Amino acid sequence: MRAYIQRHRGFFVGAALAATLVVFFAFRPDKLFVNDVVDESLADAFAISTAAPVAVDDELTPTTIAVSETPATVSETSSPVAPPTTHPGPFEPVLAATGSFYGIDHSAAGTTTVYEQDGRYVLRFEEDTDIQNGPDLYVWVLPADDYDRSAIGEHIDLAKLKGNVGGQNYELPDGFDPSVYRSVLIWCKRFAVPFAAVPLQDA
Repeated sequence: MRAYIQRHRGFFVGAALAATLVVFFAFRPDKLFVNDVVDESLADAFAISTAAPVAVDDELTPTTIAVSETPATVSETSSPVAPPTTHPGPFEPVLAATGSFYGIDHSAAGTTTVYEQDGRYVLRFEEDTDIQNGPDLYVWVLPADDYDRSAIGEHIDLAKLKGNVGGQNYELPDGFDPSVYRSVLIWCKRFAVPFAAVPLQDA
């Protein structure tokens, strides 16, 4: 047996190394000690390009415009030209709900807010966000006043957590109702465990 092991020592060492790598990448224990920092602003969340698309022709054909040589006359009874109409600038985001993170068997702190602008809702983790990192973390909103495992089946999955530290934005879907979805959950899909939660209160 000893001779067999010696002859195949390289194979066993390679298999053990491969198994170690598989376990490492599946569990990612390093994530517990490394921060993923994000630095998004609230302006980034609602930044929409207002520039109209410009069509460019392959060939530009000059256009001539006939101009009368006789200057136009203005009647004394003519109404004065109305000044151009001005439009108000874009609406500022309105704070709809807010709350603070607490950890669930993990450390967590920071402020969470829901902003609304012109019918669009955005969930924002403010700059003070600091959640213990982990593998495969996702941002869910729940139809419950606080973390409730029974509400997980009706959650909205916004996206994978961008980072465990710093300001970041998550767009909420069309038809989002802040009076129904009253809490936020950081959920580890790989191990099916919660990391942190936020009960939201009306602003």
